[in-house]
Amino acid sequence: MSSNPIDKNKMHMEDFLKPLESIKQIEASPYLFTRIQQRIQNKLDNRVPMRTAYSMAASFVILLSINAFVLMQNNNTKMEETNIAESFQLMHDNNLYK
Repeated sequence: MSSNPIDKNKMHMEDFLKPLESIKQIEASPYLFTRIQQRIQNKLDNRVPMRTAYSMAASFVILLSINAFVLMQNNNTKMEETNIAESFQLMHDNNLYK
């Protein structure tokens, strides 16, 4: 008689899992749950206050506005330089082959 491969696998699995039956459950420290809760609460307390977040966002917007203003002024200065170069009939770019 031929044996069923499923029965062989089941027997092999039971032999494999037999050492796990000797594992015993241990007692956890009574203060373990309290310590875990305290760590979670400490993580929640480390958030940035909304006032600080709004202040940083406002600073960022002001910085971007100043940056845009400086870039616009720089663009106007370049136009003035181009007008001066044209008035003296100078080449306003380095393109030699037109």
